[in-house]
Amino acid sequence: MPDNFQRVSPLADIAIQGRFGADHGAPGVTLSVRHPVLIATVIARKGKAKALADALKSWRGATVQWAGAEQYFLLDKPFDEVRKKLEGLASCSDQSHGRVIIRIEGPKVRQVLCKGTPVDLHESGFEIGKSALTQMAHVGVHLTRVGRDAFELSVFRGFSESFWEWLTEKAEEFGYQVI
Repeated sequence: MPDNFQRVSPLADIAIQGRFGADHGAPGVTLSVRHPVLIATVIARKGKAKALADALKSWRGATVQWAGAEQYFLLDKPFDEVRKKLEGLASCSDQSHGRVIIRIEGPKVRQVLCKGTPVDLHESGFEIGKSALTQMAHVGVHLTRVGRDAFELSVFRGFSESFWEWLTEKAEEFGYQVI
């Protein structure tokens, strides 16, 4: 692969920057696409779940998100580094080209997300750093709370365009900004 190869987001022509929807002053939510981002799926090998969890807790500078029983998404670390560090503890798969992460934040974020998921997103039960696997608009979504009023939604690349369209439609009544 050439050194100058650049990965293009599947939302590059869809996630157009600007202000859209209802105008009640400040936008209710802000949307952005994290791109490019390094994403590895990490699944514990048989009998290695605790050792893997401990290794991930001690790994500085990595974003670790729960993704199912004994499974995690590891963000922001090169795949070769992930595979070497977790050798013998986990099976690892590079998902950087296969997933898209959309960030949604703002005072109306929960109202928008609740239009599509049964997950209780109240601050008291869904703390910062917590993740859930859910469906929105018939699309499997990995949902993670990353800030006070901020969430990241990871979807498979092939569903990202239709999911973006659904998400922006649900945000219209509150007004939204794409950055």
